[in-house]
Amino acid sequence: MQTAGISAELLTPSSRHRFVQLYGVASRKSVLPWKEVPRDRAQLIVLDQGMADAISSLGKAPCVVCIGQVRTAMLDSATWVGRLEVDYTLSDLIDMFDRAAVFLLDWDARNKVIRHASEQAAAEPAPSARQEFRYQLKSWVSVGAPFNTGACIRALALLSREPVSIAQLCLHSGLDNMMARGLLVELGRRGVLRGVAQPAIPAASSPSHPREPLHSKGLLSRLGRWIRGGGKPG
Repeated sequence: MQTAGISAELLTPSSRHRFVQLYGVASRKSVLPWKEVPRDRAQLIVLDQGMADAISSLGKAPCVVCIGQVRTAMLDSATWVGRLEVDYTLSDLIDMFDRAAVFLLDWDARNKVIRHASEQAAAEPAPSARQEFRYQLKSWVSVGAPFNTGACIRALALLSREPVSIAQLCLHSGLDNMMARGLLVELGRRGVLRGVAQPAIPAASSPSHPREPLHSKGLLSRLGRWIRGGGKPG
């Protein structure tokens, strides 16, 4: 920021007369050169109570300087507010310009950082959804030791119904991770296991449809028919 825009449009004639007398010198001696611009382009608006009573908005200027006792809710929209007494001096005005300039330099730098971060975020491709492998039985198979346990039978039942991840398999069957992986390796060796990559979901997530208890009559009946039919759904 090389210069800053200031608007004195919101000063009553008497306040503006004093401001104009001192502005030329104060604007040159400030740490940041000031230039009068229309109110909608100003970074700093100078205001007195007479005009505060006559308007409804200060616009988007981040800084406001009030001359005299100005009471208005419009000041809440400003980021920085300074105050001058009605009989302010040239030194007071230079000091006010300097404080506003320091704020604006910092404000401008922070906004540049925010804009740069936003542009970088917009330029980066959206992250792809994390994938995980899930497994499902192609057909029922009998397994021997060390996989002929209740937990492994539950795991086989889960694998027969829908694709499941290793985490889901462990959660719902009671197998530990090492035994679950060993079972999958054995099923893969026998050629009865298929894998598919799907969007990852939390390990504790429920299946896509309500699961019947493994001891329920309906599930055991269907598993019995499947086993007797060589793995073909009943």
